[in-house]
Amino acid sequence: MTLSFETPTCDQLVELAEELAQWQQIPWAGQLHPGDLGWHSSVGAERLAGDLRVWKNGTRPVALGMLDGPGLIRFAIAPDCTADESLAHAMAGDLENPSGLFPDDPVNVVEARGATALQAELRRRGWAEDEEWTPLVLELAGEPRWEQLEQSGLRIEIVGAEEAAEWTAVHWSSFKGTPYTDEAREGFVRRWSTLMTSPLADHAQSLIGYDSTGAAVAVTTVWSAGEGRPGLVEPMGVHRDHQGKGYGVAITQAGAQALHQAGASAAAVVAENSNPAALATYTAAGFTAGASVSDLARP
Repeated sequence: MTLSFETPTCDQLVELAEELAQWQQIPWAGQLHPGDLGWHSSVGAERLAGDLRVWKNGTRPVALGMLDGPGLIRFAIAPDCTADESLAHAMAGDLENPSGLFPDDPVNVVEARGATALQAELRRRGWAEDEEWTPLVLELAGEPRWEQLEQSGLRIEIVGAEEAAEWTAVHWSSFKGTPYTDEAREGFVRRWSTLMTSPLADHAQSLIGYDSTGAAVAVTTVWSAGEGRPGLVEPMGVHRDHQGKGYGVAITQAGAQALHQAGASAAAVVAENSNPAALATYTAAGFTAGASVSDLARP
């Protein structure tokens, strides 16, 4: 294997996302998905490209890593290379090189779900178990039923960048729980608008759920990886004033329904084991949990 790694350019992002889409298969281990690149694109195309590293065997991409927060890199490996020990050895060496992948932000935590050889190599080198996650999948063969969505009474609307203020307000309440100040609103709306107009947004669909009073209570964005492949739910949230009413299950099913209509083989998501409410929501929506997998932390 003639291996090298490189940082892509902005004009390579769409092609790279399409390559990554072809790596998404059932069973799905929770690896990096094109939707993860899409969600990260809120930082802008130039920053997204700068946060990516591509390993190639000659000219063929065989692994993709994305810096996602301080010191954390998330991986996907080409399906026929997940058990390749020579690739794993080379990648682990790159990760441990002090001036290697991200010299301004050294990698301290690795997410390598499904990358069996890389996980084994890092453990051999003393990397330790870190946060645990559970991949969940809802297979979409046939004609799935969306009972919880139908019973919830939610009105589901597809939204775009023009609804950024409303969508982001619900998301902020769900994930932040702090006052949505004018400054916070301006910054988040700007980032979400960037995401929704990025080259990767063509495979996204953002939804808002409204209750019987017309209040926006739940949101999600789902990302297609192409017909016959698992699509990603990223993210999903319910406004804190409206939690506990089944809206999380309903908006999740609405997202899965959108993926089904786009030809996805399954809807997929990964949830932290430390967030039992999220795990319960996805399970109630019909998702099946896979085996938990741990991030790996530098010794």
